[in-house]
Amino acid sequence: MIALLATLAVDGAFAQTEPEQHRATEQETAERPPSEARSKPERRRKAAPPLVAPARGDWTFLDSSLEPQPSRFEGSFARSPAFHVRARLPGGALNAVTHAEWSDPVLYGDFVFTGSAAGNALYALSRQDGSVRRVYEASASVEAQPTIVGDRVYFSDTGGNTFCYDLAGELQWTHDGNAPVLVAPTVSDDGIWVVVTNVDDLAVALDAVSGELKWQYKAKRDLTRQAELSLFAAPGAVIHGDEVALGFSNGMVVAVELQTGEERWSRSVGEGRYPDIVADPVAEGTDLFTSGYFRPLVAIDMPSHNIRWRLDVGAAHPVSIGTRDGAVVLYHPGTDGSLRAVAALTGAELWRWSSDTTGALTTPLVTDAGLLVGSSEGGVYLVDPKSGEELWRWHEPWRLQGVSALPAIDGRQLVFLSNAGFLYSMLSPKVRENPDRRAGWNPTVRNRR
Repeated sequence: MIALLATLAVDGAFAQTEPEQHRATEQETAERPPSEARSKPERRRKAAPPLVAPARGDWTFLDSSLEPQPSRFEGSFARSPAFHVRARLPGGALNAVTHAEWSDPVLYGDFVFTGSAAGNALYALSRQDGSVRRVYEASASVEAQPTIVGDRVYFSDTGGNTFCYDLAGELQWTHDGNAPVLVAPTVSDDGIWVVVTNVDDLAVALDAVSGELKWQYKAKRDLTRQAELSLFAAPGAVIHGDEVALGFSNGMVVAVELQTGEERWSRSVGEGRYPDIVADPVAEGTDLFTSGYFRPLVAIDMPSHNIRWRLDVGAAHPVSIGTRDGAVVLYHPGTDGSLRAVAALTGAELWRWSSDTTGALTTPLVTDAGLLVGSSEGGVYLVDPKSGEELWRWHEPWRLQGVSALPAIDGRQLVFLSNAGFLYSMLSPKVRENPDRRAGWNPTVRNRR
């Protein structure tokens, strides 16, 4: 079961201390056999300069077109990755019994955007070595994924505040909330609306340009639930057409009008001791797929609002969507530590893979190398999407302490945060052409003159 305690920030934006950092060159990474990833890699300690944020205006983030820069690790994530860099996340000492990192990193251009449980800011880190390149100040720790749209970055903190900065670091607006926010703000496709949900079962819609409050929706308390306490979590809002799908701790999924926040329909989903909806609903076609933390996974037909099928498994993170023989398949990350492939049409379980832990799994990332998934009590894994067979794993129990935040992949680079407070970078080796397989090459005439 995932950790359910809040880890609030106690120090400044970050401590100017020397981070623990390990690094392998890209050449070493590319030449290392994929099988070595299962064993403890050889690491060399390298002192890094102190983490000092550049003064505002001293760093050119993007070119004049405000488009993302090309990835430094272009190519396809097609092979099991090898270790590249590990760097301690910025922030001071964390005064908490347990430590978990919940901010899903975002790879954008040459930088990793992420929060830190021990900091009071959103950070832009170098994809090369994890060093701090820019700080977007907040009022408390940022433990949720940022949302980047055009030249704006939107994020929230555990103080309940939502921020909008431009990518150069200038604050555009803030909205003060009253409860911690642990999910990314949802921005509408037209860039007009920003919808934020907090752990107090409150959803608010803000003007994306000014931050002005447009409407709010508060879920009703469930007086019949078995547990007195709800989970310290909340799902993100899902905008689908002119509706916003929301999930709450009472196990309800509610659809409201995007323009007004008026309720259109609701459906009871979550069951058991923890019926809380903490995984974002996922819309696919006319279906809305959602899970209670304890159980179940359901497919809701949006036109009729009826449940088409259910499977008695729970989730803390959303499903991902794939295809198999032309049919839509859900990859469901269970709170029981198992990953399941489920037929979207019928709800039939196609295969099941166990992480050998009881920790909640992250949303699987569909890559050319397989399904990449993390465990809050384990490491990161690659699983074959056709058979459910494990292909690769990276697990350092003394160092990782689990992976609760969703990893990120761009090009050949994999980035994830460990619950011990480290940023990891791994690289999928380049696919090198066999010289004996090149077009027109005939090995039988190699030595002819």
